[in-house]
Amino acid sequence: MLLFMGEFMTEVLSVVAIIVAGLMVGSELAIATFVHPTLDKLPDDVHLPVASALARVQGRFMPFWYILVFLLTLAEVVIQWHQSGRLPIWIATSAVLWMSAILYSVTALVPINNRIKSNPPPDWKMYRHRWDLLHRWRVVLLTTAFAFLIVGFVSK
Repeated sequence: MLLFMGEFMTEVLSVVAIIVAGLMVGSELAIATFVHPTLDKLPDDVHLPVASALARVQGRFMPFWYILVFLLTLAEVVIQWHQSGRLPIWIATSAVLWMSAILYSVTALVPINNRIKSNPPPDWKMYRHRWDLLHRWRVVLLTTAFAFLIVGFVSK
């Protein structure tokens, strides 16, 4: 019975990891493909307050979501390694990519968000376009990490 509960909990963790990671990637993809392109079509006097508000909300919420996905992925690595005696390379690579996305976000995207959300400079739109370009690269990184995570679960 105890072995069954352990297997069941491992499966639940796997499903939760996939759902949480998939929702995060989908959210970031939606920002890149729908939200920000729509904002770009608005007049500046509407665009700036909305962009600032989004930057504030994302700045509070997204760090926890990113860390949660990384920790769930890392937990999967540890559990599978412990159970099988071998490193689950696909999931381990995914964990490295999630951590890379966190570091990339903190070093490249957060400083731009901070400029826009607090006291936007006159050339704020240039910063927004830079952020959008960098964000598209982050979406590629996140999508790749998510794909590696899924392959790791499918190939176990």
